[in-house]
Amino acid sequence: MKISFEKKILAGYIINMVVMFLLGIILWNIIPLTTTPIWLWVSMGLIMLSLGMLTTVFFILRSQLRAKRISEQALLKNEKLLQSIIDNTNSAISVKKINGEYLFVNKEFQSLFPINGKNIVGSTNHEFLPTEVADRYRNADLEVIKVAKEIQIEENFDLPSGPHTYLSVKFPLFDPENRIYAIGNISTDITERKSGIDSLKAADTFFNLSLDSMVIATNEKFIKVNPALGKLLGYSTAELLNKPFAAFIYPEDLERTQKELEKLAKGTELINFQNRWLCKDGTLKWLSWNATADMATGNLFAIVRDITEALQQEEEEEKLMSDLYESQQKLNLILENISDGVLVANNEKEVILANEVANRLFGIEEDSQISINFSDHFKVLYPQGNKTFPAQELPAARAFKGEITDDVDVLLKNLMTDELHRVLLSGRPIVDTENKVVAAVVTIKDISEYKKLEEDMEKRDQEARPLIGFKPRKGK
Repeated sequence: MKISFEKKILAGYIINMVVMFLLGIILWNIIPLTTTPIWLWVSMGLIMLSLGMLTTVFFILRSQLRAKRISEQALLKNEKLLQSIIDNTNSAISVKKINGEYLFVNKEFQSLFPINGKNIVGSTNHEFLPTEVADRYRNADLEVIKVAKEIQIEENFDLPSGPHTYLSVKFPLFDPENRIYAIGNISTDITERKSGIDSLKAADTFFNLSLDSMVIATNEKFIKVNPALGKLLGYSTAELLNKPFAAFIYPEDLERTQKELEKLAKGTELINFQNRWLCKDGTLKWLSWNATADMATGNLFAIVRDITEALQQEEEEEKLMSDLYESQQKLNLILENISDGVLVANNEKEVILANEVANRLFGIEEDSQISINFSDHFKVLYPQGNKTFPAQELPAARAFKGEITDDVDVLLKNLMTDELHRVLLSGRPIVDTENKVVAAVVTIKDISEYKKLEEDMEKRDQEARPLIGFKPRKGK
């Protein structure tokens, strides 16, 4: 009977515990009482320590075994789930070693090559396929190893139901050291797609009726163009087909176009490539090309869009944005170099612009955190400081009503610091083309220093009058 590793550990633990316990009893009985007691207790202590360590090691091992068992069960469950998914897909899936030996195949792949009921895993293509076919598949695998990335190819299989064409995606599998250790393959049956005559007729109808320009070409000439391209450039279909398409490309764009064609021929798809084409009336049009190449035939397939107006509009928008940015910079420069504080608020009464003078006055660096309602930051008083100024009479509130105000004299007392500022507030509404108020501008002129200087001069004048013999008139 096979004994599990966990049971072996338990048995070993019990045996060692018994042995250590018996050893303790023997030591207790055979050591003479005349022996120094400390040695007896040291021996017993070591035995107890050993028992404790055995117990600790046992529970650690048991915990690790339990964790390992749980991990193995989870892994097995995931493997079964993955296998179930792979086996129930319609695509044929396989994995080979780099020497061509199969490591894994799903049910669909196995059904393609029924080799007397034997599982394909462990075999190579040369063991159950004709040499010519096996060599072709082997060369494709070697190409994957060479380029170290996925490739797509069409493969033909002679099945009991007849010849079938599969689109195969072959890709390398890398180990932790980034070395290729296997080749994966996913093959999808595209027989019906290849042989769908009705679909080809429908595609041909779509090709001719499409409003987008469509092209089939070699690297030099058009093979087929739809009427939309001729209408776009002003040429007849015969004129487009009878000349190399380079004859219609703007000369300065020829070299750049040729480089893209070379990439296309190597399998790189062409996405939004833009070049200029000569129209029959002598004008130029910018065309955007999305194209791909059939590696088997070398034919190019492309969809073309006229982007001339879009580019012109984009250029105009860029110029407009550039002018707007330049104007904004000039405005910012002006605002930051004037001595008055400036606030601009939108029709939601949110501050969207404040210059540095305003930021300092409010003690806030972030413009959006400033409220256009001064009462949120200050106690707004009449200049004498003994009465609150009505909020609805402040320039900001009146500007949103469409009113213009100039030099409203108020005293601002900071709610946080009690700092006082004597200011002149002015307000202006900003209206749109329909004469609706869309924003308000408030300017703040801090006259605290002027008023203080004025008071000092008045005080000095009063102090100097007696010194120069000034005598006030009676009644004054």
